[in-house]
Amino acid sequence: MFPRLRRKFVILYTLSTGLIMTIVLSAAFLFYVSSQENRHQSAFQELLFTLTAQLQTDSRFADSFLVQMEKNNRLLIYIEENDTPFFFPGAYKSRTKRDILFSRAEDAARKENIYDDSHPISSNLLQSSVFRIDGEERDTYLGNVLILQTTSGYKKLILLQDISDSQKKLLETGCVYLLINLGGILLLFLSGRWFVGRSLKPLEETYQKQQEFVAAVSHELRSPFAVIQTTADASISNPLEYSHGLSVIQKECHRGSALIKNLLLLVMTDQKEWAVRERKFEIDELLLNLLEMYEPILFSKGGTLSLLLPDAPLPPVSADPDLCQQIFTILLDNAIAYALTDESHANEDACACTQNKRQIILQAEVSSGCLIVRVIDHGPGIPDEEKTRIFDRFYRNDRSRSKKEHFGLGLSIAAALAGIQNLDLHVEDTKGGGTTFSVKFGKRKLCH
Repeated sequence: MFPRLRRKFVILYTLSTGLIMTIVLSAAFLFYVSSQENRHQSAFQELLFTLTAQLQTDSRFADSFLVQMEKNNRLLIYIEENDTPFFFPGAYKSRTKRDILFSRAEDAARKENIYDDSHPISSNLLQSSVFRIDGEERDTYLGNVLILQTTSGYKKLILLQDISDSQKKLLETGCVYLLINLGGILLLFLSGRWFVGRSLKPLEETYQKQQEFVAAVSHELRSPFAVIQTTADASISNPLEYSHGLSVIQKECHRGSALIKNLLLLVMTDQKEWAVRERKFEIDELLLNLLEMYEPILFSKGGTLSLLLPDAPLPPVSADPDLCQQIFTILLDNAIAYALTDESHANEDACACTQNKRQIILQAEVSSGCLIVRVIDHGPGIPDEEKTRIFDRFYRNDRSRSKKEHFGLGLSIAAALAGIQNLDLHVEDTKGGGTTFSVKFGKRKLCH
């Protein structure tokens, strides 16, 4: 799904931005073409004005003047007086024959009703607009035809200027703009792939985690329902096992209910729907309540729970006491599940050090202006490569997979509850072996 979506976004990004860039470059090129044409026409008009002034003042043209005009300005000049052409072979060598070009210029003038026998009537000057003609060798010219009335009759001027090189330059410039545009589109495509890929990566990871989450939930729910169905079928076929079957069904229902409750907690934290009732409370009072609650549980499992508090009173904290208690409850349950199992101490000698190993410690202290509460156990510990994964949902290391009551959701819930209160939850190794979870209340959380 995501590769196809990525392709669509890249194509859309490339086409949209490429179209904008093409429009901008096209407008820039058209502006350049227009400015070049205006510049050529202005230069041509100045040359035409110079020759017209010469026609009006001089009865004859010097060949040297015409030669210089043609060579310096790439001009073709034809002058006629009273139907008699001025004898001038021309100095500029055009690609197309001069006679053909002058003929085409006269044809262009006829389209403006300026014929060979046309003479000025209302004024002393009859002039065509500046036009463009093409030669036979892919050469292009600007042209103008004018008829000037004189005291002795009239004079006719055909002026052409070769702009073939300018047209070639425009074509080359257009190719440069095209290459820039194609190169820009290619860069947009490559940058689009990188940008879209980077933008979709968090979404893709979220989708992947969601898929894994749904698969894990389905797997976890399948087990209790399968046990319930099997037990119910067995109870129906064997009424003597009815009482035992009900016990098993009740146990699996509690297990399924606990899983659904944890899932709802995670959904609430994901959707920011958890109501955080932050208030000022004494953290040592909360820890004493946890000690009173968990001492019997650890005693029944052959372990002990110790509470270590500093001599100086702990400052009150500003947080949600119920959520904080739930965080510490999860951490204590996790410590009991991992540190007080018979398997984790099967190879230890029955001595005082063994009893110390079965001790879980609740510790609180103020350090660097922050209050830190630790849950310390002396169990098997967590490998370094797994420390970054233990807060993932449904993650369980191999030691706990045999225990069905563990879903791998506790630590992820604790991390979520800490996150919504801006508390830091951290894991590290216990000195001498085991695991220590720390909950840090920052300076802003302390009430003095």
